Amino acid sequence: MKTLKIAAGIAAFALLAVAGPTSAQMSGPIKENPAILLVVFGTSYPEAQAAFVNVQEMYEEEFPDAEVRIAFTSDFIRNKIKETDGVEIDSPLTALAKLNDEGYQDVAVQSLHVISGEEFHDTANVVGCLSGLGDTYAFRNLGLGMPLLNSIDDYEATSQALEAQFDGVTEGLNRTAMESPRDPSETAVVLMGHGTHHPANSAYSQMAGFLEKDYENVFLGTVEGYPAFEDVLAKVKASGVSKVRLMPFMIVAGDHAVNDMAGDEAESWKKIFEAEGFETEVYLKGMGENDEIAKIFVEHTREVLDVFVE
Repeated sequence: MKTLKIAAGIAAFALLAVAGPTSAQMSGPIKENPAILLVVFGTSYPEAQAAFVNVQEMYEEEFPDAEVRIAFTSDFIRNKIKETDGVEIDSPLTALAKLNDEGYQDVAVQSLHVISGEEFHDTANVVGCLSGLGDTYAFRNLGLGMPLLNSIDDYEATSQALEAQFDGVTEGLNRTAMESPRDPSETAVVLMGHGTHHPANSAYSQMAGFLEKDYENVFLGTVEGYPAFEDVLAKVKASGVSKVRLMPFMIVAGDHAVNDMAGDEAESWKKIFEAEGFETEVYLKGMGENDEIAKIFVEHTREVLDVFVE
């Protein structure tokens, strides 16, 4: 399996924001092929990196002429990986500075976030500031691809993409093998989203509505927002099922999925459902490992690149 092209090292933003490299100052010639920077929150769990690898490989197949790299928005995750593994991972700002210095003129920054929350808006601010510098000091074209849930079409496509996870036999990273097919009158699917205090949290409620419309006994809750776990628990109890399949509604199956959803502590969703008398099964793969989810991001990036050639 290919390894991630995570941009490593630290570059001084002053080179870009104050005296950004001109064509003569760049370390190499101007490159006419585009670059795609995949921007994710990040994870320190090695197993969860499979989601990033899958997305990156799809991008390399769909955009064979593009340079594809990854950056983490989370300072905490980047610092933790540097401390524990000795690996330096770029922030979006540093990664863009490097691409500029290397001569890339057309860059699509693709958010791999689920919703347009705080992390997405931080990335949008970076892209907006650099776009305002003009091509003399920055890029000829610099655009931002929207997160997973941006339009009604995205909600519908995401709901359809998840169907195979609900009923298929699972292997690999899953802690418990699932039976197939699912009998919705017997087994509910519960997806765990991150949730946020940002107004964009409303996307989870809309997504929950699509799932409940499209499927029987499929529910979405969040760790830090609404719908909360208590709301989902009440719906599962009212459904009359005896089993629950737990899945992360996150791009990677990181800390929240491993501990808050599937952990052995009494406060985990798995343990609470078991304490309530439900049998539980765990699907421990991030949505980035789902090709149909990855294709939604690809289409968002394609929209950005299409604007470059207009």
